[in-house]
Amino acid sequence: MMKNKEQTLIFPSYTPFSEDHTLPLSHLDTDRNLHLTIRYLRVYTSTTANNHHKDPFHVISTSLSQTLPHYYPLAGTLRHRQNSDNRLELFCTTNQSIPLIHTTVDITLESINYLDDNPSSHFIEQLVPDPEPEEGMKHPCMLQLTIFKCGGFTLGAAIHHSLCDGMGGTLFFNSVAELARGVTRITVEPVWDREKLLGPRDVPRVDSPLVREFLSLDKDFLVYKEDISGGVSVSVRECFHVRDECLEEFKRLLVDQSGVKFTTFEALGAYIWRSK
Repeated sequence: MMKNKEQTLIFPSYTPFSEDHTLPLSHLDTDRNLHLTIRYLRVYTSTTANNHHKDPFHVISTSLSQTLPHYYPLAGTLRHRQNSDNRLELFCTTNQSIPLIHTTVDITLESINYLDDNPSSHFIEQLVPDPEPEEGMKHPCMLQLTIFKCGGFTLGAAIHHSLCDGMGGTLFFNSVAELARGVTRITVEPVWDREKLLGPRDVPRVDSPLVREFLSLDKDFLVYKEDISGGVSVSVRECFHVRDECLEEFKRLLVDQSGVKFTTFEALGAYIWRSK
């Protein structure tokens, strides 16, 4: 069904910086639970009856190129820092680009009810990039433009979660759409500044009002006053540092014993509950 599948590299219309550099990620961005690719699909119907053979590739690729100077981190490369913490960082170069796959299908959007009726999952999978983990790090943003026989098209995206969430991706594509319509200035200018807003501490430490409030918890509840026999308070509150390697080993043990994968929260929560 797919044909004429080609990949083009989309470069920014101009480079907003003069030297290669790295951008730090926030502590939240480096959460390993977020080291995944978000994949989603947008459907655009044909607006006129006589454009069955009009290919929107030029308009889309041009507006992407014009948008990238504002969202240039999306064209960077994720890599692990060369130090003991091995955290992710974003490496940006003056020749960076975003892969755009261009393909066509010999059916109309109407024939599959504009993808509203849950067509074959195999077909939908072909409309969205699905990079391997290594490729998703090298190109944290990949796009696919699929042109249908009717002139409508779909735009599939695969974006690494550490760069943005669904809202961030929506703002990016809204900017692409604005420039495609011919506006000269995007409505929302993106802001990176993650090292200022949510930068990791050096050295990492726990120093949160919430933690202090928990450790000093002293409410007028029975559990904080006495045990079931009417004695003095037996509640003890502490924070324990659990190393990542211990957590991973514990979760592997749970998988071996149960055949089920658990999140860190589930594994630790169950262990603490059993030990109470």
